Amino acid sequence: MNYFHLKNSLFLFFTTFLVTGINLAQTDSPFCNKLKNFGHFYESPDSKGLQSAKFFLSYQHQVGHIDGADKEGISFNDDFEEFRRVWMGLSGKFGTYWKFKVVSQLSNDRNAYPDDYRQWGHETFRAANITLDADKLWKFEGVDSMEIGYGRRTGRMADEWQRSSTKINCLERSSFSNKLWLYDKEKGNPLAAWIKWSAGNHTFDTALFSGTYDDYIGGWKDSRVYYASWLGDYSQESSYELLEYWLSYYKQDGSTGDDHLAGGNDWALSFVNRTGNGPWALHSTFAIGSNGELKKDGSAKSIEQQGDFFGVVLMPMYWLQEDKFKLVGRYLYQKSDQHEGIKLNSRYVPLADTRNAAIDLNQGRGDEHHALYFGLNYYQCGENLKLVSGIQYDELTSNAAQPYKGWTIGSGFRIWF
Repeated sequence: MNYFHLKNSLFLFFTTFLVTGINLAQTDSPFCNKLKNFGHFYESPDSKGLQSAKFFLSYQHQVGHIDGADKEGISFNDDFEEFRRVWMGLSGKFGTYWKFKVVSQLSNDRNAYPDDYRQWGHETFRAANITLDADKLWKFEGVDSMEIGYGRRTGRMADEWQRSSTKINCLERSSFSNKLWLYDKEKGNPLAAWIKWSAGNHTFDTALFSGTYDDYIGGWKDSRVYYASWLGDYSQESSYELLEYWLSYYKQDGSTGDDHLAGGNDWALSFVNRTGNGPWALHSTFAIGSNGELKKDGSAKSIEQQGDFFGVVLMPMYWLQEDKFKLVGRYLYQKSDQHEGIKLNSRYVPLADTRNAAIDLNQGRGDEHHALYFGLNYYQCGENLKLVSGIQYDELTSNAAQPYKGWTIGSGFRIWF
């Protein structure tokens, strides 16, 4: 394998990160505290108008290398380097009971794609919503909190989607967790109306999502997704420091020609468990669902991409040094009824297939997928400034053939406030 480009990229990443960070103190150092609070620029809690405002910025840069073989056994390798995320936003409180949040995606990096371009400027909203603190306003009995919201938000199903991209444990979310995600046509978060409340150690979230895609808020003329979830936090009642269970479900209702969410999935049900004690933790996701008959753009799926699917993701983690170095493992297994009912992440196997006409990876589609990931994360200022590095092995099969098997190694620099 030719690692010349990868070695130089990783060397630059590690040396830049460690040299700039070596003189910084611990997570609660003045530098880290300034970084975490850098975006807070307005605070007036007694105001009847705007009470607080915070600027948000997330910058993530990523490099890596892929080495594998296609279904004919033809070996290939490829490198990638990209502005993984550049997001900017604003959040705050106003009118005593109200909150707002707006986050814009400012990068569309296709540096590694055949057309080879990097596009800057507003691409889509990752969030654009307003929420009402209903419990503070109406003081419901037996309820600890209640939020009523409207706007663009995330539809979470898997454990990995419970954590934002700024707090991710692996270099990339697993392909199975992304399959469950309620993404729109442009891989963004859709419009929704929701009520979320908590009582004791229980939290409930009910939402109606719209499949209609729009660069801004959008409307309700396409598919509907009915979503409900329950989260039970039993940490204080157990011998573990962390013990949570999370059950979530959605059902999509739409017709031909409608925009759809989640790649056109008909329904999905997931169960998540998080257990942890001291330096170790184990997060797991079990889910089943149906691919449905329509794609996210409302056109018909081929028979090979329909049918039911199921999968499991296990993620053990261990702090080598608390708040500094964390080992992260992940095992993924997913399977579908049809030969192309599951798909690898759009990064980076399907990309290599597009760029290299000599190989055939079936665009990363198959009916059975095993993946094993091992990574080491370095935290300079907690989640706000870190280096996430890992290596993953994938085996994908389709109709008894093996479109892809191979390794991906990469590293990502992430900073946000």
